This record gives sequence, C-alpha cells and structure tokens, in this order.
Amino acid sequence: MIGVTGHRDLVPDEVPLLDQAVEAFFLDLRNRFPDLPLLVTTPLAEGADRLVARVAQRLGIEVNILLPMPLEFYEQDFAGVSAETFEEMLAFGDVIELPLLGDAPDLAHGAGRDAQYEYLGVYLAAHSHILLALWDGKPSEAPGGTAQVIRFHQENVVNLIAGVEPRSAIDFSEDESDLAYHIACSRRDSGPPREPWRPGEASWLTRDDVAPRTPLLPQRYVNVFNRQARANRDLQRFGDAEIRVEEAFPVDADSAIVAHDIGRLFIAVDRVAVRYQRVALRALRGVYLLAALTGLSFIAYADFPDQDYMIWLYLSFLGLGFLIYLLERRGAWYRRYLDYRGLAEGLRVQCYWALAGVRTSNPTEFPHDRFMRRQELELGWIRNVMRYAGRRADALRSTGSERLLEAVIEHWIGEGDSGQTHYYRTRVHHLAKNNRLTTLMGMTGFAVGLGSAVVLALFQARLDEWTVAVLIAVMVGLPYLAAVRASYAERISEHELIAQFAHYDRIFSNALHVLAANLDANTRRSVLRAVGEEELQEVGQWLMRQRERPQSGERIFQTG
Repeated sequence: MIGVTGHRDLVPDEVPLLDQAVEAFFLDLRNRFPDLPLLVTTPLAEGADRLVARVAQRLGIEVNILLPMPLEFYEQDFAGVSAETFEEMLAFGDVIELPLLGDAPDLAHGAGRDAQYEYLGVYLAAHSHILLALWDGKPSEAPGGTAQVIRFHQENVVNLIAGVEPRSAIDFSEDESDLAYHIACSRRDSGPPREPWRPGEASWLTRDDVAPRTPLLPQRYVNVFNRQARANRDLQRFGDAEIRVEEAFPVDADSAIVAHDIGRLFIAVDRVAVRYQRVALRALRGVYLLAALTGLSFIAYADFPDQDYMIWLYLSFLGLGFLIYLLERRGAWYRRYLDYRGLAEGLRVQCYWALAGVRTSNPTEFPHDRFMRRQELELGWIRNVMRYAGRRADALRSTGSERLLEAVIEHWIGEGDSGQTHYYRTRVHHLAKNNRLTTLMGMTGFAVGLGSAVVLALFQARLDEWTVAVLIAVMVGLPYLAAVRASYAERISEHELIAQFAHYDRIFSNALHVLAANLDANTRRSVLRAVGEEELQEVGQWLMRQRERPQSGERIFQTG
C-alpha cells in the first residue's frame, strides 16, 4: 500500500523527470517483491497526486482514490479543465470518501475544511506501508500539506483534529509506520527544492536517528515486506477455499465492506494458522515421542543382557527426531503458526469493532495502531496486513446499527454456550485436565522409580540378573518418561495457557456482567473497546513470549 502526498504546483519542465522517478520506484518494488501486488492510494489533487496516478495506471497498478470529504464538497476544489480531468480520473479505481468531522457549512472555507485535509493526511499516512512524497523538502504549516503529512508520518504530530502526544526525541520503540520515499521536486511558487537536493533525486526516509535518509531500502523493512510476501503465498496456497463470512461474524448488507475486507481475510488467516498449528504440534509430538523411545532403547541396550540390537533402534529414533527437528526449523512451522494466530486475533477484534461501530478514543489512531506497538519490527507485517484490511472500514466512521451492536455482543462476548466467554472457559477446563495428567505422570514416575531404587538397595543380592535389569529400567525409565511429558507440557505452555485463558475468562465474564445492565449504545461500545484493547495487548505479549521459546525439539537436542 503506497500512499501519495505531494505538491499541487509542480514545475512543468520537471514533470518528465518526476514521472521517470516514480516509474522507477514502482518497478523496483515489483522486481524486489513479486508476491506483493502494489496498491496506490491518492486524493487526485492537481500535480503530484495525478502524476503518480497516471504512472500507476500506465503500469497496471491498482489505484484507490481517497477523498478528504464527500465528493460533492471535494470537487469544488477544481474548475475548468482540472475539474474535467478529475472526473475522468475517478474511473481509475475505487473511491473512498472520508466522512465529515463537523457540519457541512464549515467546509466552504476555514478551519473546517483545513481539518478535513489534515484528517486526509492522517488517514493516508496511517494506512500506507510506504508514503510516497513528491516534496520540496521545505517545512510548512499548511494543514494537510505535504510537509505536515510527512511530519505526522514521522513524528505523530497534528495540529487541528486531536491533541496527539508527539513521539519523544528519545524513542526506544521501533515500528514499520515511518517509512517514506522522498522524490525531490520544485514548486512554481517557492522555487527549487531545499539544498542539497536536486529535482528528481530520491531517497528513503525513516525515523532512524543515525541514518534517517538512505539511498537503499533499509534491511529491516525488507524483512517486513518479505514476511508479508510469505504470508501472501501461504494464504493463496492454504486459505483460498470457499469462505462463508456469516458463519464467523454477524453480517448483513449494511456491513458488506467489513465482511468482505476484514471478515474474509480473518477466515483465510485463521485457516492457515490452524494448518500450521496442526503441523507444528505433530512435529513437536513426534520429536518428544522419539525422544522417549530413544531414551527407552538406550536403557534397554545398557541394562538388559544380549540386547545389542537396541543400539540400532536408539540411533534410528535419534536420527528421525533430529530430522523432524531440522524440517521444523527450515519450515518455521511453529513460528508461522504463532504469527498467523496473532494476526487472526488482531483481525477478529478489528472486524468486531468495525461491525459494532467501535472507534479508538483518538481520531488519529486505528485498530492496527493498538496492536503490538512495542514488539519487534519484524512483526510489523501483521500491522501492515491490518492496515490493508481496514482501509475501507476505517474510513466509514459510522456508529453501527443497534442491531449489529447487539449481534456483536452475542457473537463475541456471548453467554451460555456461545462467544469467547464459553470458548475460554472450555479451554481452561481442557488444559487443566491435561495439566493434572502431567502432574500424575510426574508423581507416579517419581514414586515408582523411588520404590524400585529402594528394592534394589535392600534386595539386589537376592535378585537374578533380569529382575535387577527390570528394576533399573523402571527406576530410570519412568522418571525419564515423566520428564519428557513435563518438558512437552512446558513447551506448549500448558500451565501458562491455563492462567492466560482464565484471565481471558474473567475479562469476558466481567464484560458480560457489565453489558447485562441497561446501558446506552455508546457505553456498550466503550466496553467492547476496552475488551478489544485488553485482548490485543494480551495476544501481543503472548506472541512474543512464545516466539522466544525454543522450537520443536530444540531444547532436547541442545541439552541431549
């Protein structure tokens, strides 16, 4: 997603040079990331917006047209040939109209219209993976102007529509939201670009304190885009089966955009997450089963007479386990499951919020801004997907119907045998049952192993060779099997998930209790916003904790 910002008063003699620079930019992205189709978003103002739109159209790149206000008001900006050109270029792609922040009469001139343009810049920057700026490099206080859009993109500063806290001069967080591609240009009114830039000169621009401008795309963003490309390939391969959004979300004609953009993507991502979960769990269980068999075959080889063939079983089990471990490392099945599970949960919250008309408390923030804000940059591809999914729904800013609000509460929060409340409660009971089995195996293995050791200590001289061998095998083997089971339970975060799902159960149960009161619609939406923000925060923390754990069998092969 490439958002376009730039000056209206380009110098005609520079237009061919700028056209060439924009085309080179698009072609470079296409060549480097062939699995990432390009989507250009432009307001179609004179100058830079239309120049980029024409280049995109010429190259067959999809175009979204983003208007700062409803069309009937925005088209008043243009007259004569410019108005005719604007009307013709509306056919370039889908049109997204931002809603009015105030009353329509305020849009004739003054602060009301300025606020709309400032909101256009905020929305454009927030829903772009790359901000393409045809800019002279000079500062400006014009609301919604190119300099202000870049300033919001880089520093989170706006003047009219919200009291946003700017980023600190010392900001230790990293995210993917600050990437811009600057093509220098002149303006008819103010002359050549700021020194030392020359017209047509291009560079990547980020918030990096050491190297904010670079001729090459920084590697950390390359990693983000490569992860997006891999997600595209996985979705095309595993998530393209028939999708029925109504089975997952309460949708109707009024929510068609949300269902198509976010709901369908959620279902596809959820399918891919489930697939990788199954593959990863099979690999994990296979490694631990082979680890158990490896240990038992070694015990049999070491302790029982005339069992030399057991060494070959030992080597076979060990080799198979190591092969599964290498395949898992190469395919990153567990990491991919974690990432897709995190994305699916983010899309779930995003979809429910959009259906119920829940908005963030700050008009310059959107659902993707609330997810994993201080996690490693590589996971920025997840927020990038959410930017794409919400590109149309976030522009609606509708409050949602009362009927949809109630349907969301029923489907999401739920009660009885429906919704997340039932899901988390059921999961707690299931995991607690497994945890009791782990505890029982540990206690039994310890007790029987201890008993065998006592018998050997007291009566070994009276026992025959095979009985001694059996007791030694039991003394060593049962505690070993219990340790393998405990290691598996720790690897899948059995105990941690019980605590986490119990926490989720309390969140949704409390929300259900509050929503049962006779609350007005806005208060009910505020409850849903609080639930969603808590869920997004918990999912982000869980994802990072799980990613830091060793992959399937890694601890086994590290420790022997």
